[in-house]
Amino acid sequence: MVVIYFIVALIFCLLLASWLFTQHIDKKIEKNFRPPGQFLNVQHEKIHYTKQGQGPTLVLIHGLAGNALNFTALANQLAKHYTVYSIDRPGSGFSTRHRNIPADFNVQSATILDWMSQLNIDEAFVAGHSMGGAIALRMALDAPDKIKSVSLLCPLTVPLTKGPGPLTMLYIPYQGLRRVISRTLAAPLRILFGKKQVAQIFFPERVPSNFGIESGGALALHSESFYQASCDMVASTESLYKQFEHYEKISCPVGILYGEQDAILSPDAHMSFIATSLPNSMAEIIPNAGHMIINTQPEACFNFINKVNKLDAQGKLA
Repeated sequence: MVVIYFIVALIFCLLLASWLFTQHIDKKIEKNFRPPGQFLNVQHEKIHYTKQGQGPTLVLIHGLAGNALNFTALANQLAKHYTVYSIDRPGSGFSTRHRNIPADFNVQSATILDWMSQLNIDEAFVAGHSMGGAIALRMALDAPDKIKSVSLLCPLTVPLTKGPGPLTMLYIPYQGLRRVISRTLAAPLRILFGKKQVAQIFFPERVPSNFGIESGGALALHSESFYQASCDMVASTESLYKQFEHYEKISCPVGILYGEQDAILSPDAHMSFIATSLPNSMAEIIPNAGHMIINTQPEACFNFINKVNKLDAQGKLA
């Protein structure tokens, strides 16, 4: 019995120490990161977004465990030609998502479309990175009159058959366990293995020196970011099964751009289904590039988005 008591006490002390450490990390992140944009109340949530530039409206949607700051380099280029809105998806970055609100893509799509309506955005070009690509496709299905085109950047488009590399750890199907891990073990583990995981996500390219602060990478260390990203991860499979067989109904121009050596999502799997479902879509590959092309290849992304936005319904340059 003494041994059992000792083990229980040891586990309790480790969890307590992890919880205190997580609280310290959360406060440090909150102190060093301030919302750079504006907030809008949408469906009882506070949605954070940035706005820059002038011209036709373009909405940028980030990926799993990401935030609007991930688009900093690309948005700066796009703002020379567009009015660029970079949004923090519900539960990501500085946007809220209450515990009783599901992370399903149709719910996120509805929130973003409502956000657009409140800002009097009647129609917009949309570009989505990684999981943001799946939500952009959902928006094109839900509101074909509002979405003028969809540019997919290393997107998630079909249900996954294997985990997305180091992001697989976010798949925690039990909400209670997800909450405990996010409040205790997640931060220590991500700090311990963080550099290796980020290097895997960027492979084969180098991680930009400004990714942590200017591009918001360090926000992913916050316990709430881990929890909400896990919610997104768990919801993704069912959400994709509900939408991927309906892509042929999308009427706006669609383009898909991938890094040739993406180590997170398979270019072949996610590009081929779009090509089959939308034969008029545009597809390009960036040689020797990885998953985070919005950070490492902003000019190539900028040029691709411009091309997609000039396509007509038949996939030809207008």
